[in-house]
Amino acid sequence: MSALSYTECEIDRGVVASARSTFEELHATISGRSGEYNTITQPVGFEFTDLVGEGLRSAAEENHSSWSSSMMACTHAYGVLDKISTDVQWYEDRIEEIKGNLSTALGNASEPDNLTIVQQIVDSHNLDAERAWRDLETRCDESEELLRGGPTPENIRALAEGGHLGEYGLIGFYTTNDLNYFYVDESQAETIAIHIRDAVLHGYDGSIEALEDHPEFLALIGNVVARAQTAQQNGDELLDGEIEFLETLFGDLGAVDSDDPGFLAFMDQVNSSEHISDSLRGDISRNLANSMLVLSDENIGGGMDRLPQDVVDVMDVPDFPDVNSINHDSELSGFMDAYSDWGQPFTTLSNFLDSAGPGIQGGTEFSTTLMGTVAATLDVPYFAAGEPGDEHFQNVIDVASRNDEANYIILTGEDFEGNEFQHHESHGDLTPEKILETFYTHNWPDDGAAVSGITDWIGQSRGVDVGGVTDEIRGTALASLMATMEDPAFQEAIFATGHNLEEIVGEGDSEEEVLWMDVSAGYLNGELADGFGDIFISYMDEFSDSDGLPGNKDVSHGWNDELDRVELSAESRLAFTQFIMGDPDAAARVYGEVSMHTAERMEDYANSSGERDHTPTVLAGSLQGLVDNALMNESAIRSDVHNDAAAYHNKVTGAAVDVIGGLAGDGNVSGFVVEMAKFAAKESLSIPENPEGTRVPVIEDWAHDEKLMGFAISAAANADPDLMDELVEAGAVQEDDGGSRYVPLDHAQWEGKNTDGTFQTVFDSLDERPWLDGEGSMANAVHNYLSAFDRTGDKWESVSVWRPEN
Repeated sequence: MSALSYTECEIDRGVVASARSTFEELHATISGRSGEYNTITQPVGFEFTDLVGEGLRSAAEENHSSWSSSMMACTHAYGVLDKISTDVQWYEDRIEEIKGNLSTALGNASEPDNLTIVQQIVDSHNLDAERAWRDLETRCDESEELLRGGPTPENIRALAEGGHLGEYGLIGFYTTNDLNYFYVDESQAETIAIHIRDAVLHGYDGSIEALEDHPEFLALIGNVVARAQTAQQNGDELLDGEIEFLETLFGDLGAVDSDDPGFLAFMDQVNSSEHISDSLRGDISRNLANSMLVLSDENIGGGMDRLPQDVVDVMDVPDFPDVNSINHDSELSGFMDAYSDWGQPFTTLSNFLDSAGPGIQGGTEFSTTLMGTVAATLDVPYFAAGEPGDEHFQNVIDVASRNDEANYIILTGEDFEGNEFQHHESHGDLTPEKILETFYTHNWPDDGAAVSGITDWIGQSRGVDVGGVTDEIRGTALASLMATMEDPAFQEAIFATGHNLEEIVGEGDSEEEVLWMDVSAGYLNGELADGFGDIFISYMDEFSDSDGLPGNKDVSHGWNDELDRVELSAESRLAFTQFIMGDPDAAARVYGEVSMHTAERMEDYANSSGERDHTPTVLAGSLQGLVDNALMNESAIRSDVHNDAAAYHNKVTGAAVDVIGGLAGDGNVSGFVVEMAKFAAKESLSIPENPEGTRVPVIEDWAHDEKLMGFAISAAANADPDLMDELVEAGAVQEDDGGSRYVPLDHAQWEGKNTDGTFQTVFDSLDERPWLDGEGSMANAVHNYLSAFDRTGDKWESVSVWRPEN
């Protein structure tokens, strides 16, 4: 008798086997093949009609769904019972193995009479038995989940993976004709690779027909990719057979040509093949590119180490010498050859990945390393056109930036768990600052759209955890980006890129061509600036924070657990916003949004009869002051050319009015809010175009003209229906599309003669009218609002960012 102490399993495998046989017999009966056996593990056909006996075939075809469901229920129950039986058998065998090990250990004990030593040996093996029991419990829990879940594609494939549905495990697919039930392993990949090879290299009609018309080939690849996407979304892994399927596919295709082995070499043959149509070429490239991306994902069981070796080798950047230091007569040719040897495969890989479907993303290491490869080679001078060109670098970034954790690494240097990422040793000393400076100051053909993908995700889906991306992850990434923006050396790089661009400014007779010298990165790459604009709008509350401004409370830059939000320094916010102001379209959109925000706060104040609170006033003033000064800085940098500072500034604020009109139409905004927004954006901020003017006036400057008076009248009328009624008689009131009344700020839009006199009379009366809260006159309330608004906005003038030396 063994000295081993273990838990007896009460599951009777004989009973389980009997139940399993019952479901197999039931499956055979439903199939009309009651006299036949093994209809689950050894299917008699490859399609539903072949599985069903001739006597029932007609009825089964007419009621395919019900018949198929019944057969799948039996298949599922059979598979789960087989799994239970197999797991119990494993446990029983494991216990016998441990008993044998214990007997051997006791027989070989150095001191068999020493009870302490003997007990230690027994305890060690008892622990092994306990572990085996826990493993059995886990397996039984899995069986319970499989049984509870029913015959879903995932459950049927899992049972097939375990060998519980026969050697090939394809009964689920044969029964349903649904590729989601198709269990894959390396054998199918080998067949598909042969057909791709024969179609591409030899043009065999049978292989071309198979790839174009049969779902078991290219469509099966697409289905496995879809399974991978589901696994990515759910935090699951692919089955081992599915990983083997993908690995085998690439391995076999890479071995097609013994003279020029490698997957990328085969893709060159796909691209140049005259045997296949462009449509089939595209289908092959897309399905393989999708497959490579999901195979690279370590979170679903793949990884960069599972990719073809020649793809991995592209990440190994040669140690290119400084082109300015080489002897052009004797060494230039060698430099060009070395660059071409690396660049041609990179170009092939870029074109290949560019064919991937939208939304298909690669693994974190692969995606990060791809972007690191671009950062390490983008500034290397190249001489052979297209090997690679900017479009190829752009394509790689576009695909790689689909992985948010890779983007997080590029921005912070760490993964989501806080582990420092080790870039490829051939990529040099890459840091977030160096990568971003390289990417942001490059003149991209797509105006920075691909590079914008590195940060676009930060402002998306806030408040929702998506694929491991939480608000804290987003906020931390933004804080890291903003810390980089705060660095003076980085600011100098992005606000003076060294690139010169031409633009037509003005209209009609005043139209002229302007050469903007040493432009900012925001102007150079407008799509990137526009992406930053989306982040700004998403984080408008954080950007409006008055903490961190001169004379105010200090702010802790980074994620604040107590507030559950990110806090950003004033310097970083100004630099980031100035980047946006570099592109006129992005600037106008953001300026319009902020002006609408300002107007809405003005409306809230005008309509409030409760306790007076200037916190929203201060935050609105801070936000308006931020964009005002960011625009001022960008405009001033352009002031080397006569009149250009004012021209650029007025172009942005003028376009902002159009944006406001669009926002008003989309959001059913009141006429009063629209008036306030235009007031903030253009009516008050337009400045003379003259050689000396580079400053943007702030609210205190408005008190010397009628615009401030118009604001006071419009706000007061919006708050006081009686005043609004009086102004109707004066011809000062208009209605918006929703039928709400408002007073235009510009009295020239009022009806009647000598509206300036009426305007002045109404303004004087404001001192005699109480504000809604009863704490002073209307004139006093409006003055207090503007004073609080303006004092905060003014503080941005003391926040410093890089400026060119004069």
